Amino acid sequence: MLQIKDFDKDFKTRLYNLVGEIENNTATEAVVMIKQSSGHYFIYSLAAAGMFFVVLLTYFMLSPIEYDPYLMYTFSFFASVILLVALTFIPDFQRIIIPKKIRQKNTEIHARAVFQKAGMYKTVNNSAFLVYYSLKEKEVCFLPDFGISLLMEDSAIREIEKILKKPFESAAPKEEILKALKDIIPVLAKYLPSKGKEVNELPDDLDIDL
Repeated sequence: MLQIKDFDKDFKTRLYNLVGEIENNTATEAVVMIKQSSGHYFIYSLAAAGMFFVVLLTYFMLSPIEYDPYLMYTFSFFASVILLVALTFIPDFQRIIIPKKIRQKNTEIHARAVFQKAGMYKTVNNSAFLVYYSLKEKEVCFLPDFGISLLMEDSAIREIEKILKKPFESAAPKEEILKALKDIIPVLAKYLPSKGKEVNELPDDLDIDL
């Protein structure tokens, strides 16, 4: 799985340059954040391991084959612990048991919290937007301020969201994130064309800890 540590200095430089390109070609203030996770899901792993333990132990007890009671319990317990560890520390495996709606909800909650805490709503023309990638959830949230939402059609916003989701469908998500950000420029520029040199109201390397 892609880790936050995989985004090295070279990638960050290219990302900030691309953010600058977005802002130079549109009348927007862009912020892109990539986070490792937007939620805690140990309870899901614990519940799945517990259910597995019950099912496995029930199978042993109802099986026509006679098993030693000590063996039944010991095997069921350690098999469940191994499953719990796998679900906890292997995100691709854990994601199977986490409902997509929960992953989407947590990603959006964190994105909105970042937008609020960073004061992104304070730009002069309310023209800021946040692209928030959450690696563990494999979700992305595109959060435009109301100044952008008023000028853009809903279909255009959905198109941007579709473009931004493509990296998680790729075998090379790092490069695809950059490509996706570049691909949304024409969509933004259609509704928010550049007005020339403007003051950069938000730092390109904005980072917020929640």
